[in-house]
Amino acid sequence: MATIAVAPRSIAVPAADPRLARATTDVRRFVMLAIPLALLLATFKIYALEEPAFFTLACVVFAGFAVAYWLPLRYKEPFTILLSLAGAYVLLSPLTATLLIGAGLLMFAVIRNEKLAFQWRVAVLLGILAACIYGRATYTRHGLESFWPVLGAVFMFRMIIYLYDIKHQPGPAKLKDFLSYFFLLPNYYFLLFPVVDFQTFRKSFLQRDIHPVAQQGVWWIFRGTTHLILYRVIYQTEGRFVPANMPVSVAVVCKIVSCYLLYLRISGQFHIIAGMLCLFGYDLPETNHRYFLAHSVNDIWRRMNIYWKDFMVKVVYFPAYFKLRRKGALRAELLSTILVVAATYLLHAYQFFWIQGKVRFSSNDALFWGILGGAMLVNVWLEFRSRQRTPAPARSRLRNAVQIVATFSFMALLWSMWSADSLNEWFYFLRTGNL
Repeated sequence: MATIAVAPRSIAVPAADPRLARATTDVRRFVMLAIPLALLLATFKIYALEEPAFFTLACVVFAGFAVAYWLPLRYKEPFTILLSLAGAYVLLSPLTATLLIGAGLLMFAVIRNEKLAFQWRVAVLLGILAACIYGRATYTRHGLESFWPVLGAVFMFRMIIYLYDIKHQPGPAKLKDFLSYFFLLPNYYFLLFPVVDFQTFRKSFLQRDIHPVAQQGVWWIFRGTTHLILYRVIYQTEGRFVPANMPVSVAVVCKIVSCYLLYLRISGQFHIIAGMLCLFGYDLPETNHRYFLAHSVNDIWRRMNIYWKDFMVKVVYFPAYFKLRRKGALRAELLSTILVVAATYLLHAYQFFWIQGKVRFSSNDALFWGILGGAMLVNVWLEFRSRQRTPAPARSRLRNAVQIVATFSFMALLWSMWSADSLNEWFYFLRTGNL
């Protein structure tokens, strides 16, 4: 009698989410994170770091971390989103928070509408942008004066990256991704905010074990706190320890250096922002890296405000370079660098408009970016020529030390000019040592 062999069906078993293991909780390791956070919170209170709203932000973030840490994986990110949306009503006025969330949902509805071609969706968003720009320039009363700067801080740059990535990703835009990316809790307080990359942000969620990521966040918050304290010391003592009989040249040098060191406030804030996001599992890269030790202008571009550098490389430099490289690599690098500097100049003026309500185009700005751009072009040319050369180790170390001092001096002088209210004021300062 013949038998019929029936092959058993193979049942596909879905692979376990690797993030489950990375989100495993541990009481001892949680305590090791909670203790330094409590000490940091006490430091914020004792030293009255930043404005009073900053302490409120820190309380919300640290308490939110304590809750999110113990939640199951499927609830962690939804809780973070709800915390950020609710935090808007804690850190902002009810009107500002409602308008901000409403504007975001309107923009997402436009982006999600697949009945329109992508270019038409972008056109509608540009129309909304034009209306918001008109509103920023004209409607600054009845509670709206605090709405426009926050709206700009949340959407002005990250929307560019978001649209760039959405255009190239498969599938429609997701509301969860939109809300988690734009409504970042620290952004309600910090109007100068690092331009977080959308793809990096989404991929970074629990890409490593939560404990080293959170520990990295604690370390960055601590580092940012030290930067802000140093900033306060420099700002409050600037010029006080310069004796009256000190030569003008020495006084000018001291004040130029101290002016450049005030960038510690920006780097301190950026470290704290990235650290707070790390607490919720977003394994983000460093925002600033030893920028005072840069050995060239292009090196400082790579170290200072790294997120901005990555933003410009992604949306300006690479698209321009790949279109221009057929006519020569050096030519493509030079022209792409020019476009990056020009875009940075214009976007900084655009950012100033959202914060202050007016576009800033001054002779100081033009000279700053013109001189910086020229130095970057020289660096591009020198780096292109020296790629095939390998200097002797001893000579390389000595030259590197000299270049660090030269770069710091150049940037400090240029920064002092950029910080002055006008060129006449800066020239007066160079002659007399007084502002």
